[in-house]
Amino acid sequence: MGAFKPYKKIWPLLANLYLESRAYTEYGTTREKEEMQTTERHAPYGTVRVAVDVPFAGEGIFDYHLPPSLEGEVKIGSRLLVPLSSRQVEGYAVEVIPVDDRAHLKDIIAVLDEAPPLTPELIALARHIAGETGASLYRALLAMVPTFLKSKRREIIVWSAESMPLIVLPEEEALLLYVKKRGRVPKARLVQIFPDALETIARFEQMGWLKTDYELFDRSRSKQQKAVRLVSDAENKMEREKLRGVKQRAVIEALLGASDRTMMQDELFEKTGATHATLQSLVARELIIIDTINTYRRPEIASTFVQSAPHVLNTWQARALDTLMEGFQRGGDQPYVLHGVTGSGKTEVYMAFVERILNAGKNALILVPEISLTPQMVARFTGRFGESVAVLHSALSDGERYDEWRRIRQGEARVVVGARSAIFAPLSDIGAIIIDEEHEASYKQEEMPRYHAHRVAMWRARHHRAVLVLGSATPLLETYAYALAGRYQLIELPERANRRPLPEVRLIDLKKTAQTYPLLSEPLKAAISERLMRGEQTILLLNRRGFASVLMCRACGHTIGCPHCDVTLTYHRGEEKLLCHYCGYNEPYPERCPRCHAPHLRPLGVGTERMEETLKTAFPEARILRMDRDTTSRKGKHEELLGAFHAGEADILLGTQMIAKGLDFPKVTLVGVMLADMGLFVNDFRAAERTFQLITQVSGRAGRGTLPGEVIVQTYHPEHPSLRLAERGDYQTFVRQELERRKAAHYPPFYRLALIKMAHRDPAKVKTWLSEVTETLRAHVKQDTEVIGPAPAERLRLRDRYHYHTLIKYRHEQAMSELIARVFQPYLDVWRKHAVEVSLDIDPYTL
Repeated sequence: MGAFKPYKKIWPLLANLYLESRAYTEYGTTREKEEMQTTERHAPYGTVRVAVDVPFAGEGIFDYHLPPSLEGEVKIGSRLLVPLSSRQVEGYAVEVIPVDDRAHLKDIIAVLDEAPPLTPELIALARHIAGETGASLYRALLAMVPTFLKSKRREIIVWSAESMPLIVLPEEEALLLYVKKRGRVPKARLVQIFPDALETIARFEQMGWLKTDYELFDRSRSKQQKAVRLVSDAENKMEREKLRGVKQRAVIEALLGASDRTMMQDELFEKTGATHATLQSLVARELIIIDTINTYRRPEIASTFVQSAPHVLNTWQARALDTLMEGFQRGGDQPYVLHGVTGSGKTEVYMAFVERILNAGKNALILVPEISLTPQMVARFTGRFGESVAVLHSALSDGERYDEWRRIRQGEARVVVGARSAIFAPLSDIGAIIIDEEHEASYKQEEMPRYHAHRVAMWRARHHRAVLVLGSATPLLETYAYALAGRYQLIELPERANRRPLPEVRLIDLKKTAQTYPLLSEPLKAAISERLMRGEQTILLLNRRGFASVLMCRACGHTIGCPHCDVTLTYHRGEEKLLCHYCGYNEPYPERCPRCHAPHLRPLGVGTERMEETLKTAFPEARILRMDRDTTSRKGKHEELLGAFHAGEADILLGTQMIAKGLDFPKVTLVGVMLADMGLFVNDFRAAERTFQLITQVSGRAGRGTLPGEVIVQTYHPEHPSLRLAERGDYQTFVRQELERRKAAHYPPFYRLALIKMAHRDPAKVKTWLSEVTETLRAHVKQDTEVIGPAPAERLRLRDRYHYHTLIKYRHEQAMSELIARVFQPYLDVWRKHAVEVSLDIDPYTL
């Protein structure tokens, strides 16, 4: 197969691309300014600017005086405890001003860490993110630190009288004496000890005997262990001491045979049967020393690995590596798009490139889209690079994540593999940033700050002069368009690494095909049976969890909905409950209809839980694994399920989109898409693209070994262009058609988008406020900017709040977030008073 040849018809479409990536190659003055801002500085004296969390207060930056007692301890990036109004809050030092204004400023109370958790580079990056997203600087900074480094606030009950009140009830007296004796007691502790604590506290606060204070408590703790080591002249002392105890001699012999004559205390106990008393006796005889040392809590998958050797690259992979190394030599002058078919060996190219980067003295950062991908990716990178790999993703415990972060911060890890937030890893000397499956929606943060990992990666790559690699079999349409236009450099891997053909894809029209079971057509059923007979494996994708999406009464037609949201409740049979997937509301499965009280409730729709039951009935001999949010909520379940399937302990893997990409199982020869129409007709300009990507990605799980693969896609709309083109694997035609549609409708990559969202319990008020904001905005934007709305969100009511939004399409607005912030300014006090939820999303991924 030759190189991909972009259609000539695509080129005229690219003339009006939004000039988003121009800044990528503009170093010069801009870069020098950034370097000046990110130079690490101690604060010898004077004023420190601190970013704190203050809603509706602009950037939330306040000046504080640096007292003499803290001179030399505060640096840019230090986490501080500072006074704000009547409370103490956490903040981050973002600037040092050599002006001593102690007469007008409050003192910094404390420095919370020995070393700053944020580097000067990350402080500058946070300013950039805050400016792009409209978030406060503190919120941008907070997104960069692990959970363990985020202090929690707790209420403290303080004794504030000279003597006890004259008349109190016995139970009240006990609580008051408890507080009086200690002076300050956490409120939570009082609630645990005294049954009526809340009422008692409220009463005596009003009378003046008690008051509530607030304090921050730090959760960052290193894991400590005991290490036992022999003293330098232990052999000479042993001759004099003449040890007679069997366990004492066993301890000495074990330490003599250990590296550096040192062993961890727990390991020593297990190996020798010694006890604490045994060790204390040896300490008293000055034969051993017991040290307390800090250790790392390593994720199991990163600490247990099998060393692997590099594969020999094929011609296409070798060309790709050469191109990336040329970019590295040029100082990462532009992003690179690694567009390779599924199974083309993109990961092997990543690892070969990282190896070259490490040999050049630089470090590497690799992002994967979801935690389901991380086990296989981590296993491959640790197999190649060993202990130098650190892992960062949400499935780790707080302690594991904190310790991996410490290893990176202290320069002990040179390769970081993780999900979206790993883009903020405090890695220095970065030579390569790789975003695998770059098209994935999970790279966009949906909470404030609403950053996209792409744009953050571009900033960091520019700062470090590193190579940014965007890899995918189905690149984001914007990414591919920029590559075709020459903004990014396109690298192609047009064939599978093992030269096996791509799997055959078949569309099955569910309207015309018999189904013995719901969503299990006869062709798919026959194909699964064939794989079971041959001892091969099958992957089935159904992108909806639960047993049934609707519970309907056959007597009156009533469907049971969430009382807080405009959605129906999903039936989860395993727990016999109805659950809202938006707000978490749940209720027991009802015996009768809540409207007409008839006992004729019927589950409608199919989720993964129901499909698992169907498969067990249809294939009683099959071993089936289900992988969705319900089955992977416990720590380590992703690794456990994927490991079991890889080891051949199951015949069928059924799951949601977490199984659709990046996984490599050589024995999988059949992939079934149970219903391709999900998500195809939602009100979102990316719906067709997402469907094409999902089908192409999950199809790529079949036939990756030596056996041929087959893909069966079930649908009620086989005529849809996205499905037809995915069936043929025709990415080029899909790109051309989708670009034509987006250009006509003024969507990315030809226009940028901004989305203002507003929510409140009163729908009339929220619509009025958003209408005023929208009209003000219309009066201040450029002529070719479109302001659409306000309009109700697709789901109007969620969590008892009514949601409306306004969409802005623009090309020439240079500072959209700043303009919207100015429009918001007159309303901030009113919105705060009425608890209005307002958000701004620049470049939203979903509408």
